[in-house]
Amino acid sequence: MGRSISVSLYNGKSWPTKNQAYAHFKEMLGRYIVGERVSDAEDHSDLKALLTVYDEAVAKGELTKAGIGIDYFEKGVDDQHPGKTKCFYVVRTDESRIDFSLKHALNAAALRQA
Repeated sequence: MGRSISVSLYNGKSWPTKNQAYAHFKEMLGRYIVGERVSDAEDHSDLKALLTVYDEAVAKGELTKAGIGIDYFEKGVDDQHPGKTKCFYVVRTDESRIDFSLKHALNAAALRQA
């Protein structure tokens, strides 16, 4: 059995395992309805910190999910993938928006800890 990898974010939040971090963000997603902005400051901080880690790991100098800056996050429907699952979108300061995967972002955060 492999060792558990903790997840720590730049805003000081941490979880002993990636599964616990995932549960935190899934519970957060469940508190919002489709089209609703993330209104809680702590939720916004957690998402921004997670997106920062994701961008550092995945973008590798290419266009980041944060783009020119984050205006807010909102819950949306991921119509790009089968099942039309619910996810968070980052809405940038230029009013463009893009979804991001909690699983991919948390994998990036966990790898940073390994």
